[in-house]
Amino acid sequence: MFSALLDRFRRKPAAARAAQTAPAGTAPLATAHSAAPCTGTGAQRPLVSAQGKLAAFEFQIDAALLQRLRGPAAVASAVNLLGAMRLCCSQGLGALAALPASWLAPAALDAHFAPGMHLLLRADALFGDGPAMSLLVSRLRRAGVRVGWAAQSTPPMPPGAGRPDFMPLTPPAEASAAAWQQAVEAAVQRWPGVPLLLLDLPSVDALDAALDPAVLWAACSIGGCVEPRRTQALPPQAQRALQLLNRLLNDEDHATVVDAIKADAALSVRLLQYLNSAGALPERELDSIEQAVMLLGRDALYRWVAQMLVRMSPSRPCAHALQTDALARARLFERLARAAQQPNPGALYLLGLATMLPLLLQCNIDTAVEALRLPQSAAQALRGQGGPWLPYLQLLQALQAADLRAIEILAGPFGGSDQVLACWAEAWRKA
Repeated sequence: MFSALLDRFRRKPAAARAAQTAPAGTAPLATAHSAAPCTGTGAQRPLVSAQGKLAAFEFQIDAALLQRLRGPAAVASAVNLLGAMRLCCSQGLGALAALPASWLAPAALDAHFAPGMHLLLRADALFGDGPAMSLLVSRLRRAGVRVGWAAQSTPPMPPGAGRPDFMPLTPPAEASAAAWQQAVEAAVQRWPGVPLLLLDLPSVDALDAALDPAVLWAACSIGGCVEPRRTQALPPQAQRALQLLNRLLNDEDHATVVDAIKADAALSVRLLQYLNSAGALPERELDSIEQAVMLLGRDALYRWVAQMLVRMSPSRPCAHALQTDALARARLFERLARAAQQPNPGALYLLGLATMLPLLLQCNIDTAVEALRLPQSAAQALRGQGGPWLPYLQLLQALQAADLRAIEILAGPFGGSDQVLACWAEAWRKA
């Protein structure tokens, strides 16, 4: 789904690129060279529902373009953006974008609006024209678009526009989980019935605290790899799943993999239940692990084990979103490693998973690295201390921040920004 969305964002077809080796250095962004010009579109970030699940994506245009584009160029960018949002909505997910009100004013855009879109109107000169703003909001709502705007803006939204369909919450002065929770409670009292949009949450703890029935969608900054304040030992079942993942991704022989699964009775039962419920053999039920491993195949098996692993995380409001994030990161790193012609992409799959294991399983970085049997360079990258794998973490952070200029700078060794954004979209689609 999301790889198709990217085609709508590109202003010209991506040129074919020769595969390059992965970066060995750890140069900061400021010293990087040979970056391609920024295309300005294509960044998207996941949004979490009040139930803690992945519910939507925010589509973003580079801030410099928002300031610079006017007239036909702005309309063309809006058309591309709306096309991508429309496709996202058609797949059952929400789509959000924040655009200057004047970009949406031309009547020619009416054919591109669709139900499920959420447009956050940025205040500009059009806000000063009451009749024009009322007409724009009316047109958008007739098309099934949800329309939002900030409670305070310069110029302010004219009263004739009525109440917003949703509203972005201004971050509180203190960036703590308690402060965000209080801000949500105060907003619910002040604007009852208006769904809230939380786009600047500083941490997962703040996300947990702020998820309230009044919240439409929320997004937080997780970073490359964050250790929890309090850590604990990995439970035995998680250790066995991690060891099995390592065996699968390092191509250990069939008998060794089968023995490892048989050593975990719970995992064996789950695997057979999974395949039998999926109707793998319509005529009879599978009753042996040997058959299950042969039928499922190594690639599908390690993805299934990874799903089982992340679901072992303790219950919390945003647990489902964190689990989805972990699997998306693993797939992203694996695809980037293949694009960079790394000799063992499976090791990078494990690195992507390891970026979220401390948060998911409440362990420290060293424990995650040791359990996955990753080299010390993995611990270096996860701690931001350099090493050959650090560029993967840097690129992940740029993607999470939708920092298009940083993506352009870092994407070269992985095939360029179009290739990286396609990997990012595909990783989320399959997570």
